[in-house]
Amino acid sequence: MSDAASNLLAPTNEDTCGPYFPIYFADPALEDLTRVDPGLVGQAAGTPIILRGRVLDRHGELANGAILEFWQANAKGLYRTPETEGHPDIDPWFHGYGRLRSASGAYEFKTILPGATDGRAPHITITIFSDGISRIVTQMFFSDHAGNDADPVLQSVGDDAPKLIARHDGRTASGAEVYVFDIIMAGAGETPFFDDLES
Repeated sequence: MSDAASNLLAPTNEDTCGPYFPIYFADPALEDLTRVDPGLVGQAAGTPIILRGRVLDRHGELANGAILEFWQANAKGLYRTPETEGHPDIDPWFHGYGRLRSASGAYEFKTILPGATDGRAPHITITIFSDGISRIVTQMFFSDHAGNDADPVLQSVGDDAPKLIARHDGRTASGAEVYVFDIIMAGAGETPFFDDLES
């Protein structure tokens, strides 16, 4: 009797960290949360930012095929959830969830600067999927923000707190603030990861 496994194709990146049905992987609307679709007059409130960086493996090399998901509050520090529907501070033009796939390990994500939530400094939760891992979660903060000193997540990681802070890297011609944040998945300089973070 033949081995049925011999007829299988090598798994793709999506196979190894899926399934994700029915969300489509390459949706440009999820890669740019500042984007206004043609025909719409609304625009997300807040300061536009561009988050750039690299996902690196334990050897310091780019982790190709990484998938990154982003979850954040709007400019007023409010998450879009079933509990906040109808809240006057919900931005109808900003849903706070993004996803992109990086073939090379480098990424660029466009969004708005999140506001401070109750007891927290402005931050973005990032989930990473890649070959060999099912899911890792971290949070990214913004350099020179006054609330960083009192944020409980930054305090919990102690001397590793700088590894969670994105570096400000100027402004684009269109006025978007640029931040750089590299994610090191293992080894020396590993980014602090958490079992689960929702906000």
